[in-house]
Amino acid sequence: MKMIQRMLCVAVALGVTGTMLFAQDAKPLFKMKKIDNKRYECFGVGDFNNDGHLDIVSGEYIYFGPDFEKKIRFREIESDIDENGNGYAWDFMDAPMDVDGDGLLDVVTLSWHGQSIEWLKNPGLDKLDSMWEISLVEKNGNFETGELCDIRGNGTEDCLIPNSQITTFYTLGKKEDGSTGLIRTLVCDRPMQFGAGCGDVNGDGRPDILRPNAWFEAPEDILTGKWIEHPLSLGGKDGKDDHTPQILVHDINKDGRNDLITSSAHGYGIFWYEQLEGKDQWKQHTIDDTWTQAHALCLADIDGDGELELIAGKRFRAHNGGDPGADQPQCLYCYKHAVAANGEVTWTRFTISYDEGVGSSMVICAVDLTGNGTLDLVMTSKSGGPIVFYNQTKVDMIDTILPPAKR
Repeated sequence: MKMIQRMLCVAVALGVTGTMLFAQDAKPLFKMKKIDNKRYECFGVGDFNNDGHLDIVSGEYIYFGPDFEKKIRFREIESDIDENGNGYAWDFMDAPMDVDGDGLLDVVTLSWHGQSIEWLKNPGLDKLDSMWEISLVEKNGNFETGELCDIRGNGTEDCLIPNSQITTFYTLGKKEDGSTGLIRTLVCDRPMQFGAGCGDVNGDGRPDILRPNAWFEAPEDILTGKWIEHPLSLGGKDGKDDHTPQILVHDINKDGRNDLITSSAHGYGIFWYEQLEGKDQWKQHTIDDTWTQAHALCLADIDGDGELELIAGKRFRAHNGGDPGADQPQCLYCYKHAVAANGEVTWTRFTISYDEGVGSSMVICAVDLTGNGTLDLVMTSKSGGPIVFYNQTKVDMIDTILPPAKR
């Protein structure tokens, strides 16, 4: 287990976007544990054997908590990923869901190359180490990834938003044959940039769905009502739209209006979009544009101060070296923001990992794995994983210096 202790002490002026600082102290602090060296780009966290401990599913394997030393192989995945991280596995999401309502977590998966959503049935506690039965949900073009979201607004992430060109979501419900399964709701069939998110944009208390090209206002009945499309342009510089990873919703400047956070998934730039007064008025601000392929974003209160931090990681060999800055060192950063009396937002960047062979691929999960009340981080990538960063923010810190990533 490796201790991550990093401090950066450089200030960078970002012109009209304000100032970003590199960290002046060593928070947050993590211990890194590389659980395995499997080259997959997705994972999920859940209790698959109902023992009260969170487990990690990634690719063909489930790693059982609390120490993740025991693993089982429960499926076969087609893959051509080589030792350099080039290539792809036909697995772009591992979402824990009880699809059939039997009280056991199953795994919902999707694939770019297979162009399908499938689910794998948990066979029961005495057969976990067998090959799980796989069923097709739908074939519907290229799926880049997907995530569980709280579209119902009930505080539970029990709906699935796939990251595809059309805009859809899946909820658990009764199928025509009477069984419980995934039911698709179509929001918009117009092709859009890859990238998706969920959150209350207009403050009406209902979570909306966001894409790089538009946001969709949720109706009272999300299954039968009409989703209203609003203009939006996210992910590119100068207000242009681009392929994004997660689109996060949060009131950054504390003005009572929810703002947006996302990035260019394959280029330079992590941005936040200030929601202005008036309908569908946004102002783009740059958080950091010194590194590329920020293909996984997460909001979480890492240090327990009641404020959400932004976690961002670099995807390894996303397009097999074809993206700008693809050969930059892999990195994982935490960004804290502060709001001045005049409303100006300042971001401070903390290094969690730099040039240690740690990438984040499609998703970063912040979850309390140890039960100590602090959020740990889980991720994986084509450079090998899964990897856990155990939160040590309650531990005394020692400062060291690491230079920031450069173009």
